[in-house]
Amino acid sequence: MRLSRRLVLLAIRSAGVFTSAAVKLWYGFKRIEMRLDRRFVLLAVGSAGVFTGAAVTLGLGHYGATKDRPLTGPRLAHTPTNPSALGFTPLDTTRTARFTYMPFSEAPLLLQPPADEPLRGAEKPETWSTETRHEATASAVAPKLALAVPRRPRKKAASRRTRSRRYTLKQRLTQISPEARKRIANKFKAANAIWPPADVGLVAIKDENLLELYARPEGGEWTFIHRYPVLAASGGAGPKLRRGDKQVPEGIYAITFLNPNSRYHVSLRVSYPNAFDRKMATKDRRKDLGGDIMIHGKNSSAGCLAMGDEVAEELFVLAADIGKRNIKLIIAPTDFRKKEIPAAKPGQPVWLPDLYTEVSSAMSEFKAPPEVSLLTLLGL
Repeated sequence: MRLSRRLVLLAIRSAGVFTSAAVKLWYGFKRIEMRLDRRFVLLAVGSAGVFTGAAVTLGLGHYGATKDRPLTGPRLAHTPTNPSALGFTPLDTTRTARFTYMPFSEAPLLLQPPADEPLRGAEKPETWSTETRHEATASAVAPKLALAVPRRPRKKAASRRTRSRRYTLKQRLTQISPEARKRIANKFKAANAIWPPADVGLVAIKDENLLELYARPEGGEWTFIHRYPVLAASGGAGPKLRRGDKQVPEGIYAITFLNPNSRYHVSLRVSYPNAFDRKMATKDRRKDLGGDIMIHGKNSSAGCLAMGDEVAEELFVLAADIGKRNIKLIIAPTDFRKKEIPAAKPGQPVWLPDLYTEVSSAMSEFKAPPEVSLLTLLGL
């Protein structure tokens, strides 16, 4: 191709300019996060590649077309060098242009070695194979060190049956009745009351943290037996209205169930909500009243009466001996045998005085025990 050298240089410079612009655009797109269309960047890179390829093609074509021409001029004249003088054996004495077509039959001459240089045994195709070697690793060669580390003897874990053992009512009573029955019988003896009684009355007074025990024989009068301290009772004065308010209910209740497997030792279930609680809830449009109110052991409570384990055992055995249906429970905010019924305060249910009137009437049949004072202790 008879092209001007200036045209070749111009093509090469144009390719360089496009390549530089493409690189700058690419780095700007990647580093500075320029808002450029990715397709525009790819177009610029592709254009630079096309121009670069065109420039290289033009340069090689120009070089192949002008290399065989005799170059004139003082600076371009040169003396051809004999290849044999440099130690090279030319493959063909005929000068061939760089881009001249070569028949396939001549190609093996360029690839085959000289006849006097046979293939070495390791390079013969029939000797080619794949060899797999298994070399021992350091971990396999090095002997393993067995360290005798003393281990603590493991404690024999308690079986699931032992950890979660559940008692029947009879089993629990067999376990706790002898001592509990002895303690409660002594209290009846000290009060000159008949053991076992026919009926039992329990009066809980919230503001004094007390639970009073009364008993009577068949057809007899109520006799005060003992006063137990309440170790824990959440909430304050006022009835229980809904689940989660942590209030101890107020009213007249019965004992409906004896739980020998309580988390709080043993427990007696209170019949909350009773008929009055449900009637007032319907009037107030309250639905979830809660439940599971207990008299139990331990010293923590969330709406229940926590009495401690020994007292809970005594009440548990007493209820089992005389029957749950023969126990009457009254829970009052204060001792209405000594105090007047308060009026309903703002925010309290309007039916609260009616409830307290009913509670006061039920408490009146249980004669309050004499208060212990210094004069009583001195016998005056």
